[in-house]
Parts: sequence; structure tokens; C-alpha cells
Amino acid sequence: HDNGRVWDATKRTGLQTFRREHDRFWILAVHPEMNLLAAGHDSGMIVFKLERERPAFALSGDSLFYTKDRFLRYYEYSTQRDSQVIPIRRP
Repeated sequence: HDNGRVWDATKRTGLQTFRREHDRFWILAVHPEMNLLAAGHDSGMIVFKLERERPAFALSGDSLFYTKDRFLRYYEYSTQRDSQVIPIRRP
């Protein structure tokens, strides 16, 4: 397994660690104005909001998991099917 780590270059400290059990991270991209980081790995990509520990959305093969209207949603590209998975509660 491989861990993706986000570092504060000024303070030289680790901010967050993201685990992927069977994937290696290959590429990173940072949004120039927003607090977003995109990480590409062996089986897809993940976009993170750095102030949170959960991704804004996640791609996996033919599927997209994303949040909308306080629900985790699932979209399958091949069938164009979109469905609610679970409600999201505030901490």
C-alpha cells in the first residue's frame, strides 16, 4: 500500500496523510486559488479539500462518488444512473 502525504513546505511538517491500500500515487495538481488538491493513483484520482479529511469527489473505474444536497451520491457512467447512497450529517 502507499500513503499520500501533504506537507507544509514553510514549516516542514506533515499536514495530512491519505491511505490507499493497493494503489500508488503518481501525480499531484493544486488549484491556484482554492484549497483543492488532485491526486492521481493507479486506479483513478481523488480531489481533496485540504481543510477536510474527506474528498470532494472520488472516481473509481466507471463510477463517480460525490456529494450534493447533504447526500453522498453515486453516478455510473455506462448506465448514466445517478442515485443517493447515504445522507451526510454535520459533525
